[in-house]
Amino acid sequence: MHIFISGATGRNGRLALDEALSRGHTVTVLARNPSSLPSHPNLTVVKGTATSLQDVQTALAAPTLPSAILTTINQRRTSENPFSPLSPDSPPDLLTSTAQILLSAIAATPFERPPKIVVNSLLGAGESFDSMSWPFRAVLSHSTMKLTIRDHNNMDKLIRDSGVPFVLARPARLTDGPAKGVKIWPDNGQGCGWNAAISRASVGEWMIRAAETNEWDGKSPVLTN
Repeated sequence: MHIFISGATGRNGRLALDEALSRGHTVTVLARNPSSLPSHPNLTVVKGTATSLQDVQTALAAPTLPSAILTTINQRRTSENPFSPLSPDSPPDLLTSTAQILLSAIAATPFERPPKIVVNSLLGAGESFDSMSWPFRAVLSHSTMKLTIRDHNNMDKLIRDSGVPFVLARPARLTDGPAKGVKIWPDNGQGCGWNAAISRASVGEWMIRAAETNEWDGKSPVLTN
């Protein structure tokens, strides 16, 4: 299948890209700096940004229309500390605004059928917030992360209301390391544990699987290792 990945130069996006290529898919990515990505016969790199409607429209048609779209864009802070401010190039509505641009680009493109959107969301968005232990809820509610949660919730609503097929992947705390078996929990996250975690590689691998199958369409499962 042909997949378009928005956010492929980020940590999660790059792992999803590598997984897609390893599984024999063709992939188009949109990148501000194309030289940061590897050369591969199944990879098309379009120079541009996800904040430009014209750039996204161009990428969607290069070289052919995708069957699935992965969006792995995320807000960036000035450090890993959840209380540190957002980076200057990461506005508080980054996810919502880029999702709206993507949906507008899809609407303006002559798809035979709408492509599925697989979103890299997070545990704490939507109904999964209440499944977290109170210390984690407190951090998410009183740190810069509250802006991230708000943006994810707004983006999720846009995607849900768009009429486009979707999967909202909600990984738990992210770790480095190889891909491992993924445990899939209900949309509300009940039962996933108070300090659940998952490797970024596992998330990238699972998102490609979600693009390939309709098993999780219309759902927002919580993911852990």
